Amino acid sequence: MRRVYLSFLGLGQYEETVYELSAKRSDPTRFVQVAEQMLLGWDRFDILYIVATRASKERHYDALSRELEPCRGEVHLIELDEDMSNAGQWQWFERIFSVVRDEDELCIDLTHGYRSIPVVFSAAINFLQKTKQIRLAHVFYGAFEQDRQLAPLVDMRSFFDINTWADAVTRLTRDADARGLAEAAESTNRHQFAELSDRDFADACTQVTRRIINVDVNNVADDISRLMTCIEQLDSASSPAAKILLEMVANKFSLPGAANVTNPDRTGYTLGYYKFQLNLAGLLLEHGLLMQAFTVMREWLSSLVMLHFEQEESLNAKKRRKRVDHYGGVFFRMLQNVEESWNFKGSEEQRQRVEPLYRRLKEAGVIEPLISTDPLLASELSSYRNGFDHAWLGKAGMKDDLEEKGRYFHETLQEVLLRLEGSDRYGIM
Repeated sequence: MRRVYLSFLGLGQYEETVYELSAKRSDPTRFVQVAEQMLLGWDRFDILYIVATRASKERHYDALSRELEPCRGEVHLIELDEDMSNAGQWQWFERIFSVVRDEDELCIDLTHGYRSIPVVFSAAINFLQKTKQIRLAHVFYGAFEQDRQLAPLVDMRSFFDINTWADAVTRLTRDADARGLAEAAESTNRHQFAELSDRDFADACTQVTRRIINVDVNNVADDISRLMTCIEQLDSASSPAAKILLEMVANKFSLPGAANVTNPDRTGYTLGYYKFQLNLAGLLLEHGLLMQAFTVMREWLSSLVMLHFEQEESLNAKKRRKRVDHYGGVFFRMLQNVEESWNFKGSEEQRQRVEPLYRRLKEAGVIEPLISTDPLLASELSSYRNGFDHAWLGKAGMKDDLEEKGRYFHETLQEVLLRLEGSDRYGIM
């Protein structure tokens, strides 16, 4: 890892002054770059880059380079032209970008510079952090105009952590992934969105995201409720900016029904549970998490078998898990095939046990949207989900209509849910 210093040289008439950093003062000097070497240490950097235009080089570079001679690292000039067009600005960036290596530790001084050159480069810092994994040690600004006799050196490095927060917000809005907020709170300056560094909030963000991505459908609602509780506790004492982020998290994960649902192994499979599961599938589809969404919808159909067992017997958590595992697949196979082609060889006992539910659902018209299509919806859903299971091996490639089919399956299951809500007279719920 190299320690790299990079500064910009302008055209101004530099006046001699003393610079101060963390109560430590430099000797009098015209150049903020020299003051920074005094304060950080003449042997601190492996290489020093001075960015200048032809005019600023001719006016100041020779004098600056002489004063930087005590530095351990070599001083190199990066000369840029004065073309301020879009193409010219991009060339500025490319010239500077090319000298930075992977995993460099970078100290930048933005005090001087020709017009917008420092602005262009400061905007590119996040790009360097992502592409070359640089570590940003300091971003200095010499506030000469604040005190011409004793100018403070302001380190703005922590402000560039805003890029980390921006990335976290992108992950949240694009991928329904709240882990970036927890990571940002851990890694950035605690003065930025300090409220979000709360350990319970960070843990809740991480856990909700893990549940969703790994399709732990029976435990998502509990963790969402925990996250919403954390948000409510933090919101009243949060800054306006932090409130916005908390609101974004709440809006993303406050799925309808989550507050009234818990793990059904403990409390039973209810209509509220089935509503919540379809809301979860909708969230997954919205964010392009198609494999997870198809999994939730397939298992939603399988878990309908619990409508039968919740009424038939008294169940504890162990029995519920056993019933879903033992009978859910058989019920899903019923929905995959027309009755005339049913073949439950080896599973006849399970078929007989759950067929009464199938009959009641059919009589009530609940599963009409599932059994009136060609191919049957469950069969088509299974085919698509199996493609994910086997990485589309044995196929020409993945299906081209995954998003379209996802929406179709989801809308159809919502229709089944509506019919289920109105089926009380058949003793189903």
